[in-house]
Amino acid sequence: MKIAAKLCAATCLLFAAATAAEAGGCSVPGNAQAMASQIAAGLNAQRAANGLPALRYNPTLSQAAMAHACDMTEHDFFSHRGSDGSTAGARMRRVGYRFCTAAENIAWGYPHPDQIISGWMASPGHRHNMLLQGVTDFGIAIAQSPKGPYWVLDIASHC
Repeated sequence: MKIAAKLCAATCLLFAAATAAEAGGCSVPGNAQAMASQIAAGLNAQRAANGLPALRYNPTLSQAAMAHACDMTEHDFFSHRGSDGSTAGARMRRVGYRFCTAAENIAWGYPHPDQIISGWMASPGHRHNMLLQGVTDFGIAIAQSPKGPYWVLDIASHC
């Protein structure tokens, strides 16, 4: 029951962030809330299957993730480096998240969350990030471009 309540809170906050992003010119899929819940569930299922604790949704990390997802769609690129040269860590600090450990996964064009989780788990670097020990929080963002959805997953822990 606690997990369901946390996922509900997470998706409600993501929806608020998505609505704010749309107001700023960044488009999000109409089903972003449901897709974010599926990514969160898939992330924590993979962590549980590997003996790791679940991560908590963090709205500040979702702000950083949304900023990067929107940046990629608005400037038509796909990279961990922002159009301004920023790194994932710089974007997290920019929104006020002070971290000791941080990682970022991005994906483009995948229409379904299950494909993203499978793809990330099949990629050594992305798998490493999802199963990173010592992290506690995550944020998710989805932005829509004419070429398909851009996904950003930020994972971190406070110092």
